[in-house]
Formats: sequence, structure tokens, C-alpha cells
Amino acid sequence: MLANAQPYMKRYLAGIWLALTPLLTLAQASVPTDYWQQEVNYSIDVTLDDRQHVLTAQEELTYTNNSPDQLTFIWFHLWPNAYRDNTTAFAKQQLRNGSTKFQFAKPEQRGYIDQLDFKVNGQAARLEYDPLNPDIAKLILPQPLASGAKAAITTPFRVKIPDSFSRFGHVEQSYQITQWYPKPAVYDRKGWHPMAYLDQGEFYSEFGSFDVRITLPANYIVGATGMLQNPDEQQRMDQLAAATAQKKTEKDFGNDLSFPASSTDTKTLRYVQDRVHDFAWFADKRFNVLKSGVTLPSGRQVTSWVLFTNNEAGKWIKGLQDVNDALTYYSQWVGEYPYSSATAVDGALSAGSGMEYPMITVTMPMAIVHEVGHNWFYGVLASNERDYAWLDEGVNSYVENRVTTREDSTAGEFGFLLKSGKVAGTLGLAGLTTAALNQVPYQVTASRGLDQPVSGVMAAAYGKINYATIVYMKTATLLRYLAAYLGQEKFDAAMHAYYSRWQFRHPYPEDMQAVFEESTGQKLGWFFQEMLGTTNRYNATVSDLQVTDAQVKVLVRNESVAPFAVPVATLDAQGKVLETQWTPALGFGEEDAETQLNFRRAGVAAVVVDPAYVTPQLNRRDDRMKIEGSLRQLEPISLKPLASVERWDKASINWLPVVGANTSDKFMLGAAFYNSPLDRKRFSYLAIPMYSFKRNELNGVGTLNLNVLPRRAARQVVLGVTVQRFERYSKAEPSLTLMLPHSAYNAPQHFVKLANTAVHSQDQNRTSSIQTVEYGVRGGNALQKWTAHVELNHLVPTLSEDNKPREASLLRMAATYERLYAPKKRVQLRLFGGRFLQKSDATEFFMGLSGSPDYRRQTVFLDRQQISDALTAQVHQTDGRDGAFKAYLPVISQRWMSTLNLQIDLPVTPLAVFTDLGATKEKQLVAPGRAAQRVFYDAGLVLPIAHDILQLYFPVAGSQYQNGFPSSRQNFTNNIRFILRLDQLNPLRMLDEGLAQ
Repeated sequence: MLANAQPYMKRYLAGIWLALTPLLTLAQASVPTDYWQQEVNYSIDVTLDDRQHVLTAQEELTYTNNSPDQLTFIWFHLWPNAYRDNTTAFAKQQLRNGSTKFQFAKPEQRGYIDQLDFKVNGQAARLEYDPLNPDIAKLILPQPLASGAKAAITTPFRVKIPDSFSRFGHVEQSYQITQWYPKPAVYDRKGWHPMAYLDQGEFYSEFGSFDVRITLPANYIVGATGMLQNPDEQQRMDQLAAATAQKKTEKDFGNDLSFPASSTDTKTLRYVQDRVHDFAWFADKRFNVLKSGVTLPSGRQVTSWVLFTNNEAGKWIKGLQDVNDALTYYSQWVGEYPYSSATAVDGALSAGSGMEYPMITVTMPMAIVHEVGHNWFYGVLASNERDYAWLDEGVNSYVENRVTTREDSTAGEFGFLLKSGKVAGTLGLAGLTTAALNQVPYQVTASRGLDQPVSGVMAAAYGKINYATIVYMKTATLLRYLAAYLGQEKFDAAMHAYYSRWQFRHPYPEDMQAVFEESTGQKLGWFFQEMLGTTNRYNATVSDLQVTDAQVKVLVRNESVAPFAVPVATLDAQGKVLETQWTPALGFGEEDAETQLNFRRAGVAAVVVDPAYVTPQLNRRDDRMKIEGSLRQLEPISLKPLASVERWDKASINWLPVVGANTSDKFMLGAAFYNSPLDRKRFSYLAIPMYSFKRNELNGVGTLNLNVLPRRAARQVVLGVTVQRFERYSKAEPSLTLMLPHSAYNAPQHFVKLANTAVHSQDQNRTSSIQTVEYGVRGGNALQKWTAHVELNHLVPTLSEDNKPREASLLRMAATYERLYAPKKRVQLRLFGGRFLQKSDATEFFMGLSGSPDYRRQTVFLDRQQISDALTAQVHQTDGRDGAFKAYLPVISQRWMSTLNLQIDLPVTPLAVFTDLGATKEKQLVAPGRAAQRVFYDAGLVLPIAHDILQLYFPVAGSQYQNGFPSSRQNFTNNIRFILRLDQLNPLRMLDEGLAQ
């Protein structure tokens, strides 16, 4: 026995030391002496009615005022009221982010909280609701609460649980009960933080303790924050876990997802936990249960659980290991997990891929590591997520990426692209890592001027796409960059110090920066303020080389508007890294904008900036310079389909096959060649050569653009030129386009365009010149959209028939409005007005009541030359411009024209109805036997085969008919028309417009 006592005693003492280390570190790395935070301790009894989907509860909380201020009120969150109606901040954000599901929800699908009766220290207290947000209220205290004093606050409450529209809700009898009880808002050193419930934008709450009793039918399985106190339920969970562990494959679980009947007996489960700032619980009668655990570095045991339905059971079996991995590596790299258990739950989530709560998360299997990781960033480090989402989501994503790629650099979110050598080779990704691909989503938005800063932007102010690409992905890649710059060991030490100092507190960005600077001994404002707090574009290049027998002297230049450091490496002839050095954080426009690095000469064939893709550069094609002749390396250019990632070691051109046809050129076959649309380059190009087999000639389209991203005012400036040739005409159009405003979100989108278009007709041997000034604006949300467009054309034919140039100036204005009146059913309204400002006798200049003459060749007509009997441009195919009548009326104007166009989707059927009203200055004859007129109309049915792309129009009444109606079946069928908007299918345009939503 004595022989075995010594190693046991060593382990015992080591365990004590490891357990005390965080406390010793915390004492050494104390928070500022003037720091304080409030404390809220809860006791809640709640009963679930799973037939009415209602919670009935009683809440008692003790509020401790640790602030230096006397409080006369306390802001409360009543977040279930966010689901009350369409006026809430949540409802409005749903529309902004493209969803109408809640907008058209039935009353029984919505939720709310009521039956509140607040008392403070036994005295009745009044609630003052925020006039703009029914989920925020101010509790007026009967007596002021002095600094250091406590208040006992009680209230009953009832909650109608909504359908699953976001984080809180139910799908039949599967319940996710989150943000469900009256909760005081945070009062901290920066003041009160009352906030409306949002889908995009998370929460901020006070630390304290919870004692919660949940009563519900006995056959429910529950996962919750805290430690379960019921021995019989603990035994039941262990038995369920043992039974589930016998099932080894997905087939063993089957695919039954039906709900068993609820037990007539009830049970009351009690959960207790301290040092947490929220309480969530999840209940489902169908859950499978698995249990495991890990041993932390201190020797403390933590139990891990997964609760899941039969759906994707195989992934959930693996998910248990993901919980363990998160507990193990976050504890190792950030700081020890402080609670006794961690649970991942399969739930009816409608907000992203997962949502975290203390000790428990509802998630998809793919997101388990990320969501469990939130126990550190959100749970223990309880930062203000609504104002600084990156402190939670972004920092957590960085650690998550380390966990998922720790053994395989091609694992992670984009790993599927790298796992297959064939796919990676085809797309030009061979040799890259997931970390390199993680930068691409940010580059996609930043290269278009659509990105936003990581820090300093409230969560709700991000564009929907940017919330993912900036808050999560860019933050994670920038922290990877900082770790590479500092060295992983120093970075981890700083992260541990940050965790130790601020655990169970409310850190802000400046607190994280202060700890990192203190721990590393470096000033890091260039990272925390500039790199995180701005949309600065970063680029560094090797500006010169000097080679001696012993050294390669490299001059590195920062071409950015702000300081940053870069790694520079020497490569051998096979591209292997020989030596890497970092520059200091180089300034811009100063003496230290360039720095010299000295490398060993042996074996060096080239020098490259950032070979491992850790810096946030948008341009990597000029990152390498070879030694011989000190010239930049020119790589063989390879063709890659669809899109490719820009690399410093490989050059590529992207391509796609293209087919086309019209009545003049007949069938055409070709290909589109372009530089990758992912990372929009300063110079972008598109070439689409198409061979016409009928005419034995080459047609096609080509564009070349110079893309400029101004720091202020305009978001993007594009100087470009377009050339095209089809149907025996050719066109050349240089243009200048300004995209406004600088921030692309939460505001209407504007553009101003100046263009000079020259169109040459081969058949007429005639060239027309059109100078154009355009202004367009669009706005709206998922429920309603609107646009306005103003276009001024100055039209000049090179020569008229009598060899005298004639000119005309034409002003067009159009406005559209559309609104959904039911899911996928809309009303569309359009107003058009046009006027010639400069009168001209030239017959080729006019406005069309049933479509424009398309002076600038903007529309793809199938029969522009009017050869066919069924596809004739204007007669059968319309472009929906100018008067935009759905029926064809041969009405033109050289003075002024005005129209009103209305289209309404019909209920039940896929059809819509339309009517158009129009007037012109000139009287015109449109049907035999009818008098000349100035006012016109039509009406009929629409078959929208593909909304906004292909629609068929069936006019059943209108001025085009002699007596207002078709005289025969042929008279009716001859008037059928269609609109074909192939420009809407342009993938490059779809990408640009989709990113700007």
C-alpha cells in the first residue's frame, strides 16, 4: 500500500494545484477596481399545458443593486411578446431579412406573455410598456433601491408558446422554451440595456442563480440549464442512455417521428444552477438519450449528453463525441469548463443552425462544437452580444475552427470541397486548407464594397449575409491571423488571461484588448481598432529584392491605408517554405511603410507574402516574386469551371458553356470566360463568344470593368465598356456607374449611371448614338418592394435619310410597387411617364405603348428583326418597358405618354389578372372600324411560368380589339404575348444583387 501511496499523492497534489490555478490567475489578473455588476437570483415554478401550448408560472427573483446608483425603476424584458403581432421589432426584422412566415401567421400560431402582477417587497408595482416595443417594460419601484440594497420581486405570468418562427416555440409537442420568463435588463457601467427580441441579434443578461421547477406530463424527456435534482428522473435518464447506447447504426433507430400520447400523470422536475445568466429547457416525448463525459485538466469530471429524435440519428451518435471534443479543447485553449454537465439537443429551431444557452444548446449535428463552445463565449464571458456580436460569435468561431481542424486541415465547413481530389482539382482548390477557404465569404462581400466592420456595428444593423460572413467568419480568420502574428503560445496565454479575468462578468472589446496587450507586451490598437473596427482594405507586396551569396534581402511594402503586419517566406524550387519572418505592423504613407527582411540564400527560388493565407488581403496575385531576374512569377493560366479562389501560386480563368438562339442568328454555341466572380477584382472582364451556325459568324458579348471602392460617399464606382454583336447589329457602350449609399443595408439602394451607346445596324448601314443619364433606386422588404427609375436619353442618328442629323431628347420616369397580400401572392402597380424634351421629326425616335424600341439593345429579343409569326419582337414578345401594355397596340408617341399598369395574383390558381390604362398626346388608330383615340386600355390573364423571368399574357379585352373583345378564337390567340427576362438569369448579376440584400 505504501509503495502505491507516493504516485497517488503526487497526482492528488497536482490536481489541487490545477484546481487552484484559475483562482490564483484571477487574483493576479483582477478586473478594474471600479468594476461592478448586478446580481439576479430566480425561483420559478412553471407548468406546461401541451394541449393549449401554454405555460403557467410564478416567478420570484431577488435583485441586488451593486451599482453606485440609486434605482427608481428596472427595465424588464417580456420577450414572448415579440411574437404577439406584426408591429414588433422581431416581426419587422423578419421582413427585412426576407421571411414572411411570421407576417402571415394565424393568431393561434403567435405567442405572448400576460397575467403579470408585479410586486416589489410585497408592494404592488406598476409596469410602463415601451410604446414602440411590447416586449420591453419599465418596472416602477414603489421605493428607490439604494446602492448595495436588494429587492424581492414577484409576479405570476402566463405564456402562449408560439409556433417555431425563431428560437422560442414549438412544433406540435416538441418544445424549445427559451427567453420565456420576465427578465431584468442588464444595468452595467455603460447604463441600461433594454433590447427588443430579435432573430438576428442575441441577448445580454445578468448573472445569478436559478431554482426552477417544471411540471409536465410524465413521459416527456427534458434537457435544461442546471443540475437535475430528482433522483428518480436521473435514474430514468441513465436507463434511457443505456438503452440508446445499444443502437449502433442509423437503421437501429428507424424513421418514426410521430408523437406518442401524453401521459395522464405529471411530474415536477427541479433544476438548480448558480453563476449563469439564463435558463432554457427543451421537452419532447420522442428523444433518444446518450451520455458520456470528459475529465478536465484539473481532474474534474463533466457529464455530456445528447438528446435527439430518430432524424439523423447517426450524426447524433457522432455528436456526442463532438460535445466531448468541445469540452476538452476549449478547456485546454481557453479555460476550464466551470459546470457539471453540457447537453446538446435536437430541436425545432428556426434561427440558424443552433442556439446556445448555459449548459445546453439546441442545434443541428453539424454545429455542435460551435454551440457547445458558446458556454465559454456567451456563457462564462457574458459580453453584450447585441452591440458586439463578434465577442461571442466570432471569437467562438475561431476556437471552433481550431477544434474541427486540429487533426485535419481540410475538415470544417468547406471541407467537402477539399476532401475529393477530383473536385478540388477541378475548382483549383488543390493544396489549400479550410482556413484559406474560410476567408472567401468575406472577400466576396468586401470586394464589392458590401462588407461592414467586425466591431462597432450592432447585430441588427448587419446585412443578413454579412451577419454570417463578417461576425462569424471574418472575425475567426482575423483572430487566426493575430495568433499567427503573436505566436500560438502567446495568443493562448492571452486568451487564458482574458478568460480568467473576465469569467462570470461582462467584458467589452476594450477589456479584451487590454488583457491581450498586457499579456503579450504589445500595443495592438492597429488590430483591435483598425482591423476589427473598420473596413480597411489590406495589401502588402514584395517591392524589391537584393540577392547576395549569403542573403536574400527583401523589401516589403504596405499598400494599405492602415498599419498591419505580414508574414513573408522564402520558397524552394518546388514551392516548399524554407523560412518565414514577420514584418512589424507597417505604417502607411510614413517612413516605416516599407521594411527590409533578410533571409538565408541557400535554396531560395522565390519570395512570397503570406503563403499560408492568414492575412486579410483581397489581392494575392502580386504576392510572389522569383529570385532570378527579380521578376514576378508568371504562372500558366488554367481554365476552371464556374468559379475559383484567388491564389498566389496559380492563375486561372473561369468558364461556363453558353447556348443561344434567335430567329436571325439561329442556334449559337459558345462559352463565357471571366475572372472569378467570388473575389471581384479591380479589373474584371467577361467574354462570351458565340458561334452562329446559320450565319457562319462570331457573335457575343464582352465587358471590361474597372471597379473602385471609395472610402466614403459611394459604395462602388464602376468604369466599364460593353460590346456586343447579335442579329446583324453591333453595340459599344462605355459607362460610369456609382452605387450608393456607402453602407448597403437598412436603406434604399441607389445608382447613377452615365453611358454613351453606339449601335450600328448592318442591314441599314446606320449608326445611332444615345447619351444616357440614369438614376435608379429600390427599397422594401419581403412584404413590399418599390423602385423608381429616371432616364434621360439624347438620341442622335449618324445620318438621316436626307443626310441631315436629327436629334431628340427623351425623358422617361417609372415607379413600381408590389406587395404580398398572402404568401406567394402579390399585387403589382407601375406608373410610367415619358416626354420628348426636344421635338424631332426622326421617325426612329419614339415611345411605345406596348414596349420600348430598345434603343440601347438592353433586351434579349428572340425575333428583333420580326421574322417569325409567333416570337415577333414587340408584337409577341414585350420588354415590359415604356408603356408596358400587356396587349400589343401599335401606338407610339413622339410627344408624351403616360400609363398605369396593374397586375394581381389570383387566389388558389397560379394565374394573375392584369389591366393597363394609357394616354398619349397624339390620337391614333389601333383597330379597324374604330375612331382614332388618345386613351387606351387592356385587360386579361397572366400565366407566370417563372415570376419576373417568363410570363404569358392573354388579353381578353382592350383597345386592340374592334369591339373591345376578341372577335374569334384566332383573334384571341394572335394577341397572346410573353415577356422573357433572360437578364434575370445572369448568375453574375444574381450574385451581386443577392449580396446587396
